Amino acid sequence: MLGAVHQIGEPCQSPFNAGFLTHLYLIRTDEIVYVLSPAGNSVMQTISALGIRPGAAITQIRLRPKTASFSETSSETVDGVAYTTSLSWQLKGTAADVTNWVHANSKRRYVVLTRDTLGNCYMLGEPDNGVRLSWSRQIAQQSYHQLGLTMVNWHPVQFIPTIDLDEIFPEMEFDYSFDLSFS
Repeated sequence: MLGAVHQIGEPCQSPFNAGFLTHLYLIRTDEIVYVLSPAGNSVMQTISALGIRPGAAITQIRLRPKTASFSETSSETVDGVAYTTSLSWQLKGTAADVTNWVHANSKRRYVVLTRDTLGNCYMLGEPDNGVRLSWSRQIAQQSYHQLGLTMVNWHPVQFIPTIDLDEIFPEMEFDYSFDLSFS
C-alpha cells in the first residue's frame, strides 16, 4: 500500500459513555497570571498550564447530577477556523444569593476548569479571551436558574490532566508574579 492509514476512535468503546459535567470552577481573568498556549496542533496541556495570583478567588459551581452540558463547534471564517464553546447548567430555586452573584459577576470574564462524567478534564479561556457568563431565571411549574458560559477561540477547548486544585495550584514559597527582569 502506498499511503498510510491513520485510525481515529475506538470500535469497541466501553458500554459506559455517559455525558454531562460533574465539576466546574471559575477563575476571573484578572486573577490569572498566565495560561500556556497550546503547543503546535495539540490541545493537550500540562498540569502547570495555568498560573493564578496568590489568594485568587476560585468559584466552585455545585452541579446537580446530569444537569450540566458542554458543546463545541468549529466553523470556517475569513480569519481561519473559529471554535465556539458553550456550557450550561441549572440551579434549582429562586435563591437571592444566586441572583446577587450573577448580578455582581455578569460583566467579568473567566478561565474555566471542568470535568466530565468520564473523568476528562478541560480548560477554557485565557486572560485576553475569557469565557462569558449568561443567565436566565424561570418561575413556573418549577423555579430554577439557567446559567451558561460561552466563548469563541482559535483553538478547541484544551485537555488538562486534572482539575484537582491542590495539584494545579500547589502551595509554594514564591508566586508566579515574581519578575525575572532584575538582572
